[in-house]
Amino acid sequence: MPDVDRGTPGIHRHRPALHPRHSSVWKQRFARCARRRRRARVRGAPRPARGTAVRRRPEHPTLASLLKTVGYDTAMYGKWHCGFLPWFSPLRSGWDEFFGNFSGAVDYYSKVDNSGTHDLYEGEVPVESITYYTETIGDRAAEYVRRSHPVPWLLNVNLTSPHWPWEAPGDRATSAELTARAKAGDTAALFHFDGGTLDIYRKMVENMDRNAGKVLAALRDTGQERDTVVLFSSDNGGERFSYQWPLSGGKGELSEGGIRVPNILRRPARLRSHQVSHEPVVTQDWTATLLELAGARPDPACPGDGASLAGYLLRGEPAPARDLFWRTQAARALRRGDWKYLRGTPDSDDALFNIRIDPREQADRAAAEPALIASLRAKWESINNDLIPYA
Repeated sequence: MPDVDRGTPGIHRHRPALHPRHSSVWKQRFARCARRRRRARVRGAPRPARGTAVRRRPEHPTLASLLKTVGYDTAMYGKWHCGFLPWFSPLRSGWDEFFGNFSGAVDYYSKVDNSGTHDLYEGEVPVESITYYTETIGDRAAEYVRRSHPVPWLLNVNLTSPHWPWEAPGDRATSAELTARAKAGDTAALFHFDGGTLDIYRKMVENMDRNAGKVLAALRDTGQERDTVVLFSSDNGGERFSYQWPLSGGKGELSEGGIRVPNILRRPARLRSHQVSHEPVVTQDWTATLLELAGARPDPACPGDGASLAGYLLRGEPAPARDLFWRTQAARALRRGDWKYLRGTPDSDDALFNIRIDPREQADRAAAEPALIASLRAKWESINNDLIPYA
């Protein structure tokens, strides 16, 4: 992606395995404290949909609320997807500003969600916009960067592209068709199983890149480029039109194709350019890293599950050694060093892979390493027992 790559000294390319939840970087935690949290469900809020974990209360510490304790202004533009009004909102979880959608996806032009409901908000007030969504978010983010900032700031730019529906800039006819179907009650319309092409997907990715470039250009033009930390990442692996060789699986799965995504980290004043790291991290590690870089600390009542990479990135220290945990309603995985324990479906056997030499996860070593897989399985069970169960 030329705009993300172009003219950016201090890029540190990281090719890790990531937890497939964008909310993890905001709250730095797995869904812990099952019994206590279940009793603490927000009064009046609807019960979570089947297959989802109980949502945390809005006052749960977040990256934004913790940075505000050390003087940061905070803003979020784009996808929220952590609960709906009137119970949940970025403004109730530490962000000073919000412009974006509450649901998991919206049509790029009409801004309706899967239920056919309009879903674009300025703060907590519905607003209208008929421009292509990625362009709108890119423009708003660049405008925020160009403001006068008397204090340090955090900006979350949560672009939905290249998420379905498969609409490139200019695809207004497709938008009109899908919007009409969604409003008529077709809750699968925006999944767009009957649409999309590789060319449309390419155009969506290129447009996303150009809009990321707007933010980088605003940093450069305002003299904030050298000492601003920029983290570019994704919350899950690709689907349908993405190319992920040699990884197997994709979005929604715990195979490497579903959880391993590239990261680009940029801070020209401190990070030497053109470095590549293959150290695996999970999303919560980035939260811990950003908190340390900003001089903030986790809330003692809600300690984070991530490990800071600041020492590894800036001081030449070894990367933190720890087990990496994933779960969905249907699958489980745990990684320790080069080894990964995986149960891909409720009915599949437990498998063991050496990810370093077998990233495609084809050579199951479970029978050859019974003690190792038993240890990884036991650790997964231990972590999971302390988490909120799926609804």
